[in-house]
Amino acid sequence: MSKKPFLTSFALFLALVVTNSSYATTVQRLGLDDLVKKAHTIVVGKVSGSRTYWSADRKLILTGYTIQVDENIKGQASRSVEVTTIGGKIGDLELYVSGMPSFQKGESAVVFVEQSGAYQTVVGLGQGKFTVVNGEVVNSLGDLSFPDGKPGNPVKMPLQNFKNQIRTILNR
Repeated sequence: MSKKPFLTSFALFLALVVTNSSYATTVQRLGLDDLVKKAHTIVVGKVSGSRTYWSADRKLILTGYTIQVDENIKGQASRSVEVTTIGGKIGDLELYVSGMPSFQKGESAVVFVEQSGAYQTVVGLGQGKFTVVNGEVVNSLGDLSFPDGKPGNPVKMPLQNFKNQIRTILNR
């Protein structure tokens, strides 16, 4: 499958939603039900590394993050999953996209993954990434704006409660 249709459509999407004046990306608001339904895979894991590279047409900088899977909540992920985001730094050039999730080596997270062309991406940009800190999940939606103008709803709860909520949605 060619990566070009994904890159072309995703670049067009970014051109339409990235606003220069507010430094936020406008996206469809996704609740937990939406995230669960859209994701083909939901994993709990730890980031083991990343690689930043040019897209095939050399128009975008991409970063692939490798996540070592500790638990599959939905889908059949292998022992590791690579999610691709737009953005990163190569030499003196840096591409930053507000609202695009980023990961740090050693970080633990719950990640909602969808297939987008030849890439696996995080559902709803930053909405589909929940960092695990001290047994709790937290999300960061500060760089996202929504069509209704209301801020995102931050989540902070015990990891086990979060996983139980996801499983309840899956069992409906």
